Amino acid sequence: MKKTLIGVLLCTALLVGCSSEIVDQPVIASETILTSECEEKLVDLYIPNHVEKGLLEPVQGIYTGAYVESNSALDNDIKKFEELVGSKQAFRVMQYQGSGDVTSRQMLECLANKQTPYIKIMMNQDYDTTPIYHLVSDVKTKYKEPVFIELYPVNRETGDPEAYKAYYKTSYELIKKHLDNAVVVWSVDIEDVSSYVNYYPGNNMVDWVGLNAYLPQYESRTEYTANYKEGLDLWYKTFQSEKPLILSGVAISHYSRVDHTYQIAEAVNLLNYFYDTVPKSYPRIKGILYIDVDMAEVSSEGKEDYTLSSQKELVSTYHNLMEKGNFLGEIEEFSGATLTVPMKYTVPVLVVDGEYYVAKDYAHVLFNTLDIRKIQYIDYVDGNRYYQVQSLVEAYNTKHLSPVH
Repeated sequence: MKKTLIGVLLCTALLVGCSSEIVDQPVIASETILTSECEEKLVDLYIPNHVEKGLLEPVQGIYTGAYVESNSALDNDIKKFEELVGSKQAFRVMQYQGSGDVTSRQMLECLANKQTPYIKIMMNQDYDTTPIYHLVSDVKTKYKEPVFIELYPVNRETGDPEAYKAYYKTSYELIKKHLDNAVVVWSVDIEDVSSYVNYYPGNNMVDWVGLNAYLPQYESRTEYTANYKEGLDLWYKTFQSEKPLILSGVAISHYSRVDHTYQIAEAVNLLNYFYDTVPKSYPRIKGILYIDVDMAEVSSEGKEDYTLSSQKELVSTYHNLMEKGNFLGEIEEFSGATLTVPMKYTVPVLVVDGEYYVAKDYAHVLFNTLDIRKIQYIDYVDGNRYYQVQSLVEAYNTKHLSPVH
Protein backbone atom coordinates (compact mmCIF):
# COMPACT_ATOMS: atom_id res chain seq x y z
CA MET A 1 0.00 0.00 0.00
CA LYS A 2 1.73 3.14 -1.17
CA LYS A 3 0.67 6.46 0.28
CA THR A 4 1.74 9.72 -1.32
CA LEU A 5 1.24 13.34 -0.45
CA ILE A 6 -2.32 14.55 -0.37
CA GLY A 7 -2.32 18.34 -0.43
CA VAL A 8 -5.35 20.23 0.82
CA LEU A 9 -5.11 24.03 0.68
CA LEU A 10 -6.05 25.48 4.04
CA CYS A 11 -4.53 28.96 3.75
CA THR A 12 -2.24 30.69 1.27
CA ALA A 13 0.23 33.57 1.43
CA LEU A 14 1.79 34.54 -1.90
CA LEU A 15 5.51 35.27 -1.86
CA VAL A 16 6.61 36.78 -5.16
CA GLY A 17 10.19 36.85 -6.46
CA CYS A 18 11.63 34.34 -3.98
CA SER A 19 15.30 33.53 -4.35
CA SER A 20 16.23 29.90 -3.76
CA GLU A 21 19.09 27.57 -4.40
CA ILE A 22 18.10 24.05 -5.53
CA VAL A 23 20.55 21.26 -4.80
CA ASP A 24 20.38 17.54 -5.54
CA GLN A 25 22.39 15.78 -2.83
CA PRO A 26 25.05 14.56 -2.51
CA VAL A 27 26.31 17.01 -5.15
CA ILE A 28 28.05 20.05 -3.64
CA ALA A 29 25.76 23.06 -3.47
CA SER A 30 25.73 25.15 -6.63
CA GLU A 31 26.27 28.88 -6.62
CA THR A 32 23.47 29.32 -9.17
CA ILE A 33 20.58 31.36 -7.78
CA LEU A 34 17.16 30.64 -9.26
CA THR A 35 14.44 33.26 -9.12
CA SER A 36 10.90 31.95 -9.36
CA GLU A 37 7.45 32.44 -7.98
CA CYS A 38 6.94 30.67 -4.65
CA GLU A 39 3.85 29.98 -2.64
CA GLU A 40 3.56 29.23 1.03
CA LYS A 41 0.74 26.79 1.83
CA LEU A 42 -0.61 24.60 4.58
CA VAL A 43 -1.14 21.06 3.30
CA ASP A 44 -2.30 17.77 4.78
CA LEU A 45 0.50 15.25 4.70
CA TYR A 46 -0.24 11.54 5.21
CA ILE A 47 2.70 9.48 6.45
CA PRO A 48 2.24 5.69 6.81
CA ASN A 49 2.89 4.32 10.27
CA HIS A 50 2.60 0.88 11.86
CA VAL A 51 0.18 0.88 14.81
CA GLU A 52 -1.21 -1.75 17.14
CA LYS A 53 -4.62 -2.88 15.90
CA GLY A 54 -7.44 -2.16 18.32
CA LEU A 55 -10.05 -4.63 19.55
CA LEU A 56 -12.32 -5.55 16.63
CA GLU A 57 -10.79 -2.79 14.50
CA PRO A 58 -11.37 -3.48 10.81
CA VAL A 59 -8.35 -3.39 8.52
CA GLN A 60 -10.46 -1.73 5.83
CA GLY A 61 -13.92 -0.21 5.95
CA ILE A 62 -16.09 1.64 8.46
CA TYR A 63 -18.75 0.21 10.77
CA THR A 64 -22.12 1.96 10.67
CA GLY A 65 -24.80 2.15 13.32
CA ALA A 66 -27.87 4.08 14.40
CA TYR A 67 -29.82 5.07 17.49
CA VAL A 68 -33.58 4.81 16.93
CA GLU A 69 -34.67 3.82 20.44
CA SER A 70 -36.55 7.14 20.84
CA ASN A 71 -38.05 7.26 17.36
CA SER A 72 -41.75 6.40 17.64
CA ALA A 73 -42.27 6.87 13.88
CA LEU A 74 -40.07 3.77 13.40
CA ASP A 75 -41.51 2.00 16.47
CA ASN A 76 -38.02 2.36 18.00
CA ASP A 77 -37.00 -0.47 15.65
CA ILE A 78 -33.52 -0.56 14.08
CA LYS A 79 -34.74 -3.00 11.43
CA LYS A 80 -37.27 -0.46 10.18
CA PHE A 81 -34.47 2.08 9.92
CA GLU A 82 -32.40 -0.42 7.93
CA GLU A 83 -35.31 -1.18 5.59
CA LEU A 84 -35.97 2.53 5.06
CA VAL A 85 -32.36 3.44 4.19
CA GLY A 86 -31.65 0.13 2.43
CA SER A 87 -28.50 -0.55 4.42
CA LYS A 88 -27.52 -3.03 7.13
CA GLN A 89 -26.16 -1.40 10.29
CA ALA A 90 -23.35 -3.02 12.28
CA PHE A 91 -24.38 -1.38 15.57
CA ARG A 92 -27.66 -0.97 17.38
CA VAL A 93 -27.11 2.03 19.64
CA MET A 94 -28.75 2.10 23.08
CA GLN A 95 -28.55 4.40 26.10
CA TYR A 96 -28.15 3.10 29.64
CA GLN A 97 -28.86 4.98 32.84
CA GLY A 98 -30.18 2.30 35.15
CA SER A 99 -31.49 -1.21 35.59
CA GLY A 100 -33.81 -2.29 32.82
CA ASP A 101 -32.61 0.18 30.19
CA VAL A 102 -31.12 -2.73 28.20
CA THR A 103 -33.67 -5.50 27.93
CA SER A 104 -33.47 -9.19 27.11
CA ARG A 105 -35.56 -8.52 24.02
CA GLN A 106 -33.10 -5.93 22.71
CA MET A 107 -30.15 -8.25 23.18
CA LEU A 108 -31.93 -11.17 21.52
CA GLU A 109 -32.89 -8.92 18.61
CA CYS A 110 -29.23 -7.99 18.20
CA LEU A 111 -28.34 -11.69 18.00
CA ALA A 112 -31.09 -12.40 15.50
CA ASN A 113 -30.14 -9.41 13.35
CA LYS A 114 -26.37 -10.15 13.52
CA GLN A 115 -25.95 -6.76 15.12
CA THR A 116 -23.62 -5.60 17.87
CA PRO A 117 -25.03 -3.66 20.84
CA TYR A 118 -23.45 -0.23 21.30
CA ILE A 119 -24.40 1.00 24.78
CA LYS A 120 -23.89 4.62 25.84
CA ILE A 121 -23.60 5.00 29.62
CA MET A 122 -24.28 8.51 30.84
CA MET A 123 -22.26 9.83 33.77
CA ASN A 124 -23.87 9.94 37.22
CA GLN A 125 -23.20 13.33 38.81
CA ASP A 126 -22.84 11.61 42.20
CA TYR A 127 -20.10 9.34 40.78
CA ASP A 128 -22.30 6.37 41.64
CA THR A 129 -21.19 3.05 40.08
CA THR A 130 -24.46 1.27 40.82
CA PRO A 131 -25.62 1.54 37.19
CA ILE A 132 -22.41 -0.23 36.11
CA TYR A 133 -23.19 -3.18 38.37
CA HIS A 134 -26.69 -3.29 36.90
CA LEU A 135 -25.36 -3.10 33.35
CA VAL A 136 -22.85 -5.89 33.93
CA SER A 137 -25.59 -8.06 35.39
CA ASP A 138 -28.09 -7.24 32.63
CA VAL A 139 -25.61 -7.91 29.80
CA LYS A 140 -23.77 -10.89 31.32
CA THR A 141 -26.95 -12.93 31.79
CA LYS A 142 -28.35 -12.18 28.33
CA TYR A 143 -25.50 -11.82 25.85
CA LYS A 144 -22.19 -13.57 25.25
CA GLU A 145 -21.09 -11.84 22.04
CA PRO A 146 -18.98 -8.64 21.70
CA VAL A 147 -20.56 -5.47 23.06
CA PHE A 148 -19.32 -1.90 22.68
CA ILE A 149 -19.75 0.30 25.76
CA GLU A 150 -19.28 4.08 25.50
CA LEU A 151 -18.36 5.01 29.04
CA TYR A 152 -19.23 8.47 30.37
CA PRO A 153 -19.09 10.77 27.31
CA VAL A 154 -17.30 14.01 28.17
CA ASN A 155 -19.09 17.33 27.62
CA ARG A 156 -19.23 20.80 29.14
CA GLU A 157 -21.11 19.50 32.19
CA THR A 158 -18.64 16.77 33.12
CA GLY A 159 -16.88 18.57 35.98
CA ASP A 160 -13.48 17.98 37.59
CA PRO A 161 -11.08 16.01 35.35
CA GLU A 162 -9.37 14.12 38.18
CA ALA A 163 -12.64 13.07 39.81
CA TYR A 164 -13.95 12.03 36.42
CA LYS A 165 -10.88 9.88 35.65
CA ALA A 166 -11.06 8.13 39.02
CA TYR A 167 -14.77 7.41 38.45
CA TYR A 168 -14.10 6.21 34.92
CA LYS A 169 -11.27 3.93 36.08
CA THR A 170 -13.46 2.20 38.68
CA SER A 171 -16.23 1.62 36.14
CA TYR A 172 -13.82 0.49 33.43
CA GLU A 173 -12.28 -2.12 35.73
CA LEU A 174 -15.72 -3.45 36.69
CA ILE A 175 -16.71 -3.81 33.04
CA LYS A 176 -13.50 -5.54 32.04
CA LYS A 177 -13.61 -7.86 35.06
CA HIS A 178 -17.08 -9.20 34.30
CA LEU A 179 -17.63 -8.76 30.55
CA ASP A 180 -14.98 -10.63 28.58
CA ASN A 181 -16.18 -9.36 25.20
CA ALA A 182 -16.58 -5.69 26.09
CA VAL A 183 -14.95 -3.00 23.96
CA VAL A 184 -14.85 0.24 25.96
CA VAL A 185 -15.10 3.57 24.14
CA TRP A 186 -14.05 6.87 25.70
CA SER A 187 -15.63 9.85 23.95
CA VAL A 188 -15.80 13.64 23.93
CA ASP A 189 -18.12 16.27 22.54
CA ILE A 190 -16.97 17.96 19.33
CA GLU A 191 -17.01 21.37 21.01
CA ASP A 192 -13.93 22.49 22.97
CA VAL A 193 -11.93 19.33 22.25
CA SER A 194 -8.72 20.98 23.46
CA SER A 195 -10.13 21.19 27.01
CA TYR A 196 -11.60 17.70 27.00
CA VAL A 197 -8.21 16.09 26.35
CA ASN A 198 -7.55 16.64 30.07
CA TYR A 199 -10.17 13.97 30.79
CA TYR A 200 -8.43 11.23 28.82
CA PRO A 201 -7.94 8.31 31.25
CA GLY A 202 -4.95 6.80 29.41
CA ASN A 203 -4.41 4.21 26.70
CA ASN A 204 -4.58 1.32 29.17
CA MET A 205 -8.22 2.14 29.96
CA VAL A 206 -9.50 2.87 26.46
CA ASP A 207 -10.16 0.50 23.54
CA TRP A 208 -11.61 3.01 21.05
CA VAL A 209 -11.87 6.83 21.12
CA GLY A 210 -15.17 8.45 20.15
CA LEU A 211 -16.42 11.88 19.12
CA ASN A 212 -20.02 13.08 19.55
CA ALA A 213 -21.16 15.69 17.05
CA TYR A 214 -24.64 17.09 17.62
CA LEU A 215 -25.19 19.92 15.13
CA PRO A 216 -28.34 21.91 15.97
CA GLN A 217 -29.55 24.98 14.15
CA TYR A 218 -29.89 26.85 17.42
CA GLU A 219 -28.42 26.50 20.89
CA SER A 220 -30.31 28.28 23.69
CA ARG A 221 -32.19 30.17 20.95
CA THR A 222 -28.93 31.49 19.55
CA GLU A 223 -27.69 30.43 16.12
CA TYR A 224 -25.25 27.53 16.44
CA THR A 225 -21.83 28.60 15.14
CA ALA A 226 -19.32 26.13 16.66
CA ASN A 227 -16.43 25.17 14.38
CA TYR A 228 -17.13 21.44 14.21
CA LYS A 229 -14.54 20.85 11.47
CA GLU A 230 -11.79 22.31 13.62
CA GLY A 231 -12.91 20.20 16.58
CA LEU A 232 -12.94 17.01 14.53
CA ASP A 233 -9.50 17.72 13.10
CA LEU A 234 -7.96 18.37 16.52
CA TRP A 235 -9.58 15.24 18.00
CA TYR A 236 -8.32 13.12 15.12
CA LYS A 237 -4.74 14.34 15.18
CA THR A 238 -4.61 13.92 18.96
CA PHE A 239 -5.69 10.26 19.00
CA GLN A 240 -5.02 8.84 15.51
CA SER A 241 -1.89 6.97 16.56
CA GLU A 242 -3.31 5.75 19.87
CA LYS A 243 -6.60 3.95 19.20
CA PRO A 244 -9.19 3.19 16.51
CA LEU A 245 -11.57 6.13 16.21
CA ILE A 246 -15.35 6.30 15.93
CA LEU A 247 -17.81 9.12 15.35
CA SER A 248 -19.91 7.83 18.21
CA GLY A 249 -22.82 10.18 17.69
CA VAL A 250 -23.58 12.22 14.56
CA ALA A 251 -26.84 14.18 14.73
CA ILE A 252 -27.74 16.76 12.09
CA SER A 253 -30.76 19.02 12.57
CA HIS A 254 -32.90 19.62 9.51
CA TYR A 255 -35.70 21.40 11.39
CA SER A 256 -35.76 23.71 14.41
CA ARG A 257 -38.78 24.75 16.44
CA VAL A 258 -36.96 27.94 17.43
CA ASP A 259 -37.84 29.58 14.12
CA HIS A 260 -39.88 26.70 12.59
CA THR A 261 -37.67 26.44 9.51
CA TYR A 262 -36.41 23.46 7.53
CA GLN A 263 -32.82 23.29 6.30
CA ILE A 264 -32.86 20.16 4.16
CA ALA A 265 -30.14 21.24 1.73
CA GLU A 266 -27.79 22.10 4.60
CA ALA A 267 -28.48 18.71 6.21
CA VAL A 268 -27.72 16.95 2.91
CA ASN A 269 -24.38 18.77 2.73
CA LEU A 270 -23.51 17.74 6.28
CA LEU A 271 -24.40 14.10 5.63
CA ASN A 272 -22.07 14.17 2.64
CA TYR A 273 -19.37 15.74 4.79
CA PHE A 274 -19.52 13.15 7.59
CA TYR A 275 -20.04 10.06 5.43
CA ASP A 276 -17.94 10.95 2.37
CA THR A 277 -15.42 13.74 2.99
CA VAL A 278 -14.49 12.66 6.53
CA PRO A 279 -13.73 8.98 5.72
CA LYS A 280 -11.47 10.08 2.87
CA SER A 281 -9.62 12.65 4.97
CA TYR A 282 -9.39 10.76 8.27
CA PRO A 283 -8.46 7.14 7.53
CA ARG A 284 -8.42 5.80 11.10
CA ILE A 285 -12.08 6.60 11.71
CA LYS A 286 -13.52 3.09 11.71
CA GLY A 287 -17.13 3.72 12.75
CA ILE A 288 -19.93 6.27 12.32
CA LEU A 289 -23.15 6.16 14.37
CA TYR A 290 -26.18 8.28 13.46
CA ILE A 291 -28.50 9.54 16.21
CA ASP A 292 -31.92 9.44 14.54
CA VAL A 293 -34.03 11.31 17.07
CA ASP A 294 -36.45 14.23 17.25
CA MET A 295 -35.54 15.95 20.52
CA ALA A 296 -39.20 16.82 21.08
CA GLU A 297 -39.76 13.11 21.76
CA VAL A 298 -37.05 13.11 24.41
CA SER A 299 -37.88 16.36 26.20
CA SER A 300 -40.70 18.88 26.25
CA GLU A 301 -37.97 21.49 25.75
CA GLY A 302 -36.54 19.74 22.66
CA LYS A 303 -36.32 22.09 19.69
CA GLU A 304 -34.19 20.26 17.10
CA ASP A 305 -35.21 17.40 14.82
CA TYR A 306 -32.23 15.19 13.93
CA THR A 307 -34.21 12.40 12.24
CA LEU A 308 -32.89 11.77 8.76
CA SER A 309 -35.48 8.98 8.53
CA SER A 310 -38.32 11.53 8.42
CA GLN A 311 -37.17 13.22 5.19
CA LYS A 312 -37.09 11.47 1.82
CA GLU A 313 -34.18 13.54 0.53
CA LEU A 314 -32.08 12.71 3.60
CA VAL A 315 -32.99 9.02 3.37
CA SER A 316 -31.96 9.01 -0.30
CA THR A 317 -28.69 10.79 0.49
CA TYR A 318 -27.84 8.36 3.28
CA HIS A 319 -28.68 5.38 1.07
CA ASN A 320 -26.46 6.64 -1.74
CA LEU A 321 -23.60 7.29 0.66
CA MET A 322 -23.88 3.74 2.02
CA GLU A 323 -23.85 2.34 -1.52
CA LYS A 324 -20.73 4.13 -2.69
CA GLY A 325 -18.70 4.08 0.54
CA ASN A 326 -16.71 1.27 2.11
CA PHE A 327 -19.14 0.70 4.97
CA LEU A 328 -19.51 -2.49 6.99
CA GLY A 329 -22.86 -3.85 8.16
CA GLU A 330 -21.46 -6.39 10.61
CA ILE A 331 -18.65 -6.59 13.15
CA GLU A 332 -16.01 -9.08 12.12
CA GLU A 333 -12.91 -10.61 13.66
CA PHE A 334 -9.80 -9.54 11.75
CA SER A 335 -6.47 -11.31 12.01
CA GLY A 336 -3.16 -9.61 12.68
CA ALA A 337 -1.83 -7.45 15.48
CA THR A 338 -0.54 -4.49 13.47
CA LEU A 339 -1.98 -2.09 10.91
CA THR A 340 -0.38 0.37 8.53
CA VAL A 341 -2.25 3.65 8.97
CA PRO A 342 -1.57 6.94 7.15
CA MET A 343 -1.04 9.49 9.93
CA LYS A 344 -2.36 12.94 9.09
CA TYR A 345 -0.27 16.07 9.73
CA THR A 346 -0.98 19.62 8.60
CA VAL A 347 2.30 21.36 7.80
CA PRO A 348 3.49 24.54 6.05
CA VAL A 349 5.29 24.01 2.75
CA LEU A 350 6.92 26.05 0.03
CA VAL A 351 5.80 25.44 -3.55
CA VAL A 352 8.62 25.99 -6.05
CA ASP A 353 8.00 25.20 -9.73
CA GLY A 354 5.12 22.91 -8.77
CA GLU A 355 7.10 20.93 -6.16
CA TYR A 356 6.41 20.94 -2.42
CA TYR A 357 9.25 21.54 0.05
CA VAL A 358 9.05 21.22 3.84
CA ALA A 359 11.34 22.96 6.33
CA LYS A 360 14.25 21.02 7.83
CA ASP A 361 12.74 20.98 11.34
CA TYR A 362 9.52 19.38 10.06
CA ALA A 363 11.48 16.91 7.94
CA HIS A 364 13.47 15.78 10.98
CA VAL A 365 10.33 15.28 13.10
CA LEU A 366 8.02 13.69 10.53
CA PHE A 367 10.65 11.57 8.77
CA ASN A 368 12.94 10.92 11.72
CA THR A 369 14.06 7.49 10.47
CA LEU A 370 15.47 8.85 7.21
CA ASP A 371 18.90 10.17 6.37
CA ILE A 372 17.63 13.38 4.83
CA ARG A 373 21.08 14.32 3.56
CA LYS A 374 20.20 12.22 0.51
CA ILE A 375 16.99 14.14 -0.20
CA GLN A 376 16.74 16.99 -2.69
CA TYR A 377 16.50 20.39 -0.97
CA ILE A 378 16.46 24.13 -1.48
CA ASP A 379 18.10 26.83 0.62
CA TYR A 380 15.54 29.59 0.96
CA VAL A 381 16.03 33.31 1.55
CA ASP A 382 14.67 33.02 5.11
CA GLY A 383 17.83 31.10 6.00
CA ASN A 384 16.11 27.73 6.34
CA ARG A 385 16.66 24.57 4.34
CA TYR A 386 13.59 22.93 2.75
CA TYR A 387 13.40 19.31 1.56
CA GLN A 388 11.34 18.03 -1.35
CA VAL A 389 8.22 16.34 0.06
CA GLN A 390 7.71 13.84 -2.75
CA SER A 391 11.27 12.54 -2.32
CA LEU A 392 10.80 12.31 1.45
CA VAL A 393 7.53 10.36 1.07
CA GLU A 394 8.96 7.97 -1.52
CA ALA A 395 12.07 7.27 0.58
CA TYR A 396 9.91 6.75 3.69
CA ASN A 397 7.53 4.39 1.88
CA THR A 398 10.41 2.37 0.48
CA LYS A 399 11.96 1.96 3.92
CA HIS A 400 8.83 1.29 5.98
CA LEU A 401 6.05 -0.20 3.88
CA SER A 402 7.11 -3.83 4.02
CA PRO A 403 4.19 -6.27 4.44
CA VAL A 404 2.84 -6.44 8.00
CA HIS A 405 0.94 -9.46 9.33
